[in-house]
Amino acid sequence: MASSDFWPLCALLSLAVVQGKQYALPLPVPEIVRVYSDGNDIHDFGVWKMNVEWRDNFPVGNKPEPVTYDVEIFHTEQMRLVHKETIEDPMGTHRWSWTSPLPLQCTSHSVRLRTRHQSHTSEWTPLYTLKGKDIDDSSESNIYPQDYVARVGEGIVFCCILKKQSHAGFSPPPFTIQISNRTYITEPVRHDDVSSVSGFDILCDYTGATYFIGYAPDDQNLTCETRDLNSVECHWIPGKTGKSRMFNVQYKVNGRNCSVDRCVLDDSVDKGVMNWTLIAKNSLGEKMISDVADPKHRVRLKAPTITSAVLVHARNATLEWQWDEKSKLNSFPMICQVEVNGHTVQETFNGSGLKSLVLTDLQPFTGYSARVRCGSYEHFYKWGDWSTLNTFSTKEDIPEAVDMWMQILNGHTYVVWKSLTANQSHGIITGYELLLGSTTDEPKEHISKATNEHCHKVSAKRAEGDYFMFISAKNSAGISPPSKITIPNLQSDGGIIPDHISGLNDSFSISWDPSPNSSCGYVVDWFPTYSTEQCAVKWMKISSGVSNATIYSDFENGVKYTLSVYACTSGAPQLLQRREGYVKELAPVGKVQNLTAEQHGKDIKLSWKDMHEEEKKGFILGYNVYYKHSSEDQKYDILMASIRDPSVRTHTLSILRSGNYIFKVKAFTSAGEGPESDVYRYVDQQVYTMVSSILIVLGTLACIIAIIVLFCIKREWLQSKLYSDTPKPVFSGEWLTQDFHHCYVMDKILLSESEVLMVENPEPCLQVVPQVQKAQQEVDLKSKDPPWTRYYNDVCDPQTVSPLTIDLSYTEVSSPGIQNPTYNIPLSLPDDANLVLGYMPQIQNGDNQLQPCDVKFVQMDSAGYQPQSQGSSQTTEIPNETSLPLSTASVSSSEYLLHQCL
Repeated sequence: MASSDFWPLCALLSLAVVQGKQYALPLPVPEIVRVYSDGNDIHDFGVWKMNVEWRDNFPVGNKPEPVTYDVEIFHTEQMRLVHKETIEDPMGTHRWSWTSPLPLQCTSHSVRLRTRHQSHTSEWTPLYTLKGKDIDDSSESNIYPQDYVARVGEGIVFCCILKKQSHAGFSPPPFTIQISNRTYITEPVRHDDVSSVSGFDILCDYTGATYFIGYAPDDQNLTCETRDLNSVECHWIPGKTGKSRMFNVQYKVNGRNCSVDRCVLDDSVDKGVMNWTLIAKNSLGEKMISDVADPKHRVRLKAPTITSAVLVHARNATLEWQWDEKSKLNSFPMICQVEVNGHTVQETFNGSGLKSLVLTDLQPFTGYSARVRCGSYEHFYKWGDWSTLNTFSTKEDIPEAVDMWMQILNGHTYVVWKSLTANQSHGIITGYELLLGSTTDEPKEHISKATNEHCHKVSAKRAEGDYFMFISAKNSAGISPPSKITIPNLQSDGGIIPDHISGLNDSFSISWDPSPNSSCGYVVDWFPTYSTEQCAVKWMKISSGVSNATIYSDFENGVKYTLSVYACTSGAPQLLQRREGYVKELAPVGKVQNLTAEQHGKDIKLSWKDMHEEEKKGFILGYNVYYKHSSEDQKYDILMASIRDPSVRTHTLSILRSGNYIFKVKAFTSAGEGPESDVYRYVDQQVYTMVSSILIVLGTLACIIAIIVLFCIKREWLQSKLYSDTPKPVFSGEWLTQDFHHCYVMDKILLSESEVLMVENPEPCLQVVPQVQKAQQEVDLKSKDPPWTRYYNDVCDPQTVSPLTIDLSYTEVSSPGIQNPTYNIPLSLPDDANLVLGYMPQIQNGDNQLQPCDVKFVQMDSAGYQPQSQGSSQTTEIPNETSLPLSTASVSSSEYLLHQCL
């Protein structure tokens, strides 16, 4: 066994050694047979693919494995390497292709190859050159490529081959890269959108080129189905292409030419599962998609041909249609659907070869449009196409019941009702029938109303209560069921005072307490509060169990509305609540009325009246009072007061200076102020000052008089309390010796004031108030009667009174009759011959004379001093200078002495 295995092993080793020595030999150099461009380039638009063919020089049967080839390509003129690649040994013919990034016409390209085995390589072949256009003696410059078609986003390199005379110093953009003496190229040019029909242009040395940008085919979703059970129809979603005709796509399905998005194949649908392939191709590429299905499971029926509706009634109608006579649908199980006035009916209809259906629940006297579509009942795939629309109108039917209500306005009762809508009238309303009566057996009153009348005024007798009204609408089909309302009494509001209500979002929200009297729900009505239009009320009826409502209507901003809630009862409606308010308040548009300004001293009183209700536009919250002085330094109105009580319509202002004033009053709501109402007034503060001064003087005088009166009353009281009774003086001898009417000196204590006032004819009498002195005066008393006796008996007669002579000589006389030493006060006369009250020193000189009756009234204080401020003196002259002896009378130093001349 060992010897038998040894010789084969040795043979293998010998072969390996021989082969190893052979692989170590130099590899043969390949031989390039041909280099050429791909394409005829008849129009010289540009070619990019270069083909190289060669053969190797291995001995037959001695070619090592594996063998590869290194390829290098150069721009010939600059010998710049632009591409290198190692390729595997092609099977069969040694041929290799390379696509250049720029057209091969731009410059000459040279190629060379060598053989490679493992780490060993052969020598390079000589360069084989494919000539470009840059070596031609062209008299014009050229740009490559021309009319190039590229995909969106693809980079395009353009080259400009200059004529010989213009290449020196040439480098205009975008041709900035020089690859040969006459050839310049651009950076790759890219576009992110398709080009227009005319494409893009590029210029160089007074020549140019046009190129186009588009998409390769990219169609999607190939679907094949049958529409009539006779053929197969395929459709797909086309992809994007360019706008130029160069991007037009050619379509084929199973080898048959098709349109852009649809292809009809007349194949039988009874073959079961079928396969369909779509090929889409244009100048930029090709797209292939497929679909597989059983056509009978892909039934999408064509639209039926609908005929006019037949058997149309008030509330139902029958539709009919037909199928194509060539189709196989007359016995095909199908399901159909109908659309009425744009709304698909939920109910479906099915049957074999279905050709009609009945529409129910239609509205009378209403126009309809309907269409139909169908699909496979057994293998439902999709609904078929809609048929054309068929229009028809249903017939009339009796109207529905009329919605009626009532309104009490300005002491009158009105019955109102709403117009019926098209869905309620069921035809053309020809009028309304009213029946008015009561529970008694009196005859009923029949009233007919035209179609445009919706209000009836109830007579005063009928509005006293217990009356009811029926109303029905009529058309050509008949008369509607009657609606009834019991007419309430005119005083049915029960004295309810309206409350305020505010709107929100162009509506009113109102609520109420449920009423036990409600048997058929509630009614909420509303109307403009100050509208005098009859039957302007609107209303809505609310079912039982609901106690609130939000009312949306054609409310106007700034208009006051009255809202009422009624309980619907078996009898007359019962008012539950009444509210008044605005859906949105505005600033007032009216002015306050009759604004006046009156001056009272330094104050100005403004008063005004309320504005018209329809001008308020909201709830008046108060008034703003302004004033403006006519002086130039005041340019703006001054706000004097903001009255927050709308019931207050007066205001008093205190003005500090005279002048012309403008007073303004503006009412305001929650939305702002309204227009101003103004009044002009001249304010005279001097008149006020004069009047004030007079009043102050009068008040002061009144106070002084009151003080004097009070002082006199108090003085009598003080005298009685402070001074005890003083003994009367006793006179002896004759006091007066002249035989004529004498003047008597009387002490006020001895003779009361009332007795003095009893003297008749006091005009010629002289009042003398002597100063009480310690010295005594001689008195010639020739009369035996006491002086007060004569005072009472004699009368001062100016015709019989003798001249009075006063002896002003000074003589001491004794007076034994006077017992009280207090009265022994000397009497002295001043040099000016005036008697002055008050303490004076003794005058010893007897030559001093006192002028007749020249005396003054002077009041002394308790110490005998004369006050600094003296009153005016009163002097009475005596006709004749006659000496008159005086006798002193004892008085208190604070008393006045009254001398009465008779």
